[in-house]
Formats: sequence, C-alpha cells, structure tokens
Amino acid sequence: MNDSNFEKLVDAASRKLGTSPEKLKKTLESGDVKALSASLSKSDKEKLRAVLANEELMKKLKKASTPDEVMGILGKR
Repeated sequence: MNDSNFEKLVDAASRKLGTSPEKLKKTLESGDVKALSASLSKSDKEKLRAVLANEELMKKLKKASTPDEVMGILGKR
C-alpha cells in the first residue's frame, strides 16, 4: 500500500474510532491493540480480535494496495 492510500485508510479509521489520525498512527506503530480497541463496542472488539488472530486474513491485508481493497477483504465493500 502506498503512503497516500495508507493515509486515506488511517483518516477513515480514525473518524470511525473517534480519534485523530496522528494518535491512531502512534497506536498502530506501538502495536498497542488495547489502546486501539478502547473506544470500540464489544462487538467490534470481538471482530478486531478475530481479524488479528486470523493469519491468512492478516497476510491478505498486508498485501492490500488500497483502502478499498482492505475493505473488500474485510467484507465491508
């Protein structure tokens, strides 16, 4: 994923999570999933855990080149 697409994805995710893009980037870079999931509903936390635990899905997400592709992989398109 190029830098522009990554920025778009972070911006969209930060709006959904109710945080700033800068704070979300710091959280992602630190790997602090607890901080990332703090503002999620119980249902969304369970979905996040399921995605993070699925190695095959994580491989696909890492290879995604656009935010649309990420959303398609997650079934949100």
